[in-house]
Amino acid sequence: MKLVPKLTMMFILGTSAVLGVNGYLRVRREVGLFESDRVRDQELMARVVAHAASAVWKTDGPGRAVAMVNALGSHTAKLKISWLPIDVNGTPELGARLRALKPGQTLTIASEPVRDGRERCLYTTLATGGPPTGAVALCESFAAQDAYVRKTITETVVTTATLAAVCALLSGILGLWLVGRPVSALSEKARRIGAGDFSKPLRLPRRDELSALAEEMNAMCQQLEAAATRVQQETASRMAAVDQLRHADRLTTVGKLASGLAHELGTPLNVIEARADMIASGETSPAESMEYARVIRDASERMTRLIRQLLDFARPRIASPAPHQVFELMLKTVEMLSPLASKKHVRLLATEHAPGICAFIDPDQLQQVLTNLAVNAIQAMDHPGTVELSVTSTRAKPPADHGGAEAEFVRIDVRDEGIGIVEEHLSHIFEPFFTTKDVGSGTGLGLAVAYGIVRDHGGWIEVRTELGKGSVFQVFLRKGTE
Repeated sequence: MKLVPKLTMMFILGTSAVLGVNGYLRVRREVGLFESDRVRDQELMARVVAHAASAVWKTDGPGRAVAMVNALGSHTAKLKISWLPIDVNGTPELGARLRALKPGQTLTIASEPVRDGRERCLYTTLATGGPPTGAVALCESFAAQDAYVRKTITETVVTTATLAAVCALLSGILGLWLVGRPVSALSEKARRIGAGDFSKPLRLPRRDELSALAEEMNAMCQQLEAAATRVQQETASRMAAVDQLRHADRLTTVGKLASGLAHELGTPLNVIEARADMIASGETSPAESMEYARVIRDASERMTRLIRQLLDFARPRIASPAPHQVFELMLKTVEMLSPLASKKHVRLLATEHAPGICAFIDPDQLQQVLTNLAVNAIQAMDHPGTVELSVTSTRAKPPADHGGAEAEFVRIDVRDEGIGIVEEHLSHIFEPFFTTKDVGSGTGLGLAVAYGIVRDHGGWIEVRTELGKGSVFQVFLRKGTE
């Protein structure tokens, strides 16, 4: 429930409670006053009738007095006046109480409900100079009093309900004007802030706590907008620095590959030079010249392909993630790194456990990851051996720092037969500039850059190692569909 209806409901309940208690007390007061007035009037009439009857008793005798009393009772409908003999009333207790009355005193008794309803009877004895033989009885029904009570209760309930309705209407209107509309405006402003919209300052044409809150929210928006601008600038600077760092790592890898490429290009150049000299000297037949030209062309194409791969790898590009087959990138990586691997007498292999496995990746960035991991594996080999790149689909649960439920992922393994990684270095291998290689042999950026790229792709890297037997770097990536 919203604030204004809550306040209105609480105000109505409070007002109704106050009005209800006031109405109850008013009814009790009115009924008490009505009853006391009726009793007082009844007592006054009883004394008047008793005084008149006493005078007639003394002058004309008891018979005339009793007849006069009974005659008065026949002329009134609401009030019953009658003569009640003490000895024949059939109620010994009442007779005893009447004998105890002094002349002029009254006895009031409210009877139990009967067929005609309850009634109140007032008794008074006559001053006859002797012991009382009877009393004047004035009996009045409670019907008039009950009708008055019902009327008073009805008027009180109607008045209470009317006042409660008026108070509810006023509280609703005032609550909507004083609280509802400002709070709605503040809520809308808060929603815009949550959505990142810090424009359109909120102005409340009033001077109270809510308007002060609106001003504070406007000031907060200005600070948040300035902070958001700084964050965007810092984020842009950070992304530019990360791109530069990754490009620098690419160039570092190109430098490592250059030595192997120089050796790889030496043999084709020697072949081209020898065949060209033989063709130029005229020592070859036309058929041999054609064969030598084909050999020269093949050697040139091989050199061109190697140089183009190296240049493509070094060239910076805009990231464009999309579903892409992983095995194709592994083959390109193996072909590009073959000269470096051959120089260290390492054999590079690429295998896939199922055809057509796709991951949602940027091809150039993933090739940089594969290159960094493969170069790291090659450099970890201090003896001839094999470095294997493989890809498969597997079900895995992301680590705690990554978060997420267990699902299907693409897993890329880069396995080497090197010296392994000591346990105290495992928690630091992905830190920038951490390296166990000799000075000049590595910058410590390769694994850090690979880790950052994989995290940007929504994946993670796990490492398994055994000293003296080698290591395997496992890259987990989201699956994609071409």
